[in-house]
Amino acid sequence: MNLIKVCAARLPSSWQFELKRIHYARQIKKGAFDTSEPEFKILQKFIKPGDWVIDIGANIGNYTLKFSELSGKNGRVFAFEPVPSTFTLLASNMRYSKYENITLINAAVSDSMKTVGMSMPSFETGLLNFCRAKLTIKHDCDLSVITLPVDSFKFEKKITLVKIDVEDHEAYVINGMRKLIQENLPVIIIETSSESVIQELKSFGYKTENLKDSPNIIFTP
Repeated sequence: MNLIKVCAARLPSSWQFELKRIHYARQIKKGAFDTSEPEFKILQKFIKPGDWVIDIGANIGNYTLKFSELSGKNGRVFAFEPVPSTFTLLASNMRYSKYENITLINAAVSDSMKTVGMSMPSFETGLLNFCRAKLTIKHDCDLSVITLPVDSFKFEKKITLVKIDVEDHEAYVINGMRKLIQENLPVIIIETSSESVIQELKSFGYKTENLKDSPNIIFTP
């Protein structure tokens, strides 16, 4: 497998993209486009038909597609992904949704509207690790992206769930969606180890749950 990855890293970027696109399309068609995170298997507890959901740090869309399926034709999913190449894969994967209920936003989420840098580490094979891309204030970074606060959006319906996976940028995301949290009290599934972020969310009255072998914390009102 490592040899395959090393060989893939030497292919032109357009070939790498096409191989990924084909691979994910096959997974989706086989019903295997999921994750190992235990929360993924119990999302039906939190999302019902007609619900509106936000996916912050959507990556290639494993959660986004599941949210679309669970919320159904009368629901809506807003998915944020800042990395252009990953966003293109996300858009390609979402074509396989049963419902036209997904809104894709090619931007990062933070506490204000601005342009920031984003750094991307590499695997040992040389392939870029887009899953670990991080926002940074450094100027010598891999690319620049736009950030938007969730509270800058005017949602027509109550948001019932927010998933956050933003590689140590959680505090800024929460600060930029305080109004939505106060008014909607959505279930929040967030990957974080920051005690300050945990306490901040608890201050809204949330209870916490951490499933076994999961990097995420589930906050329920």
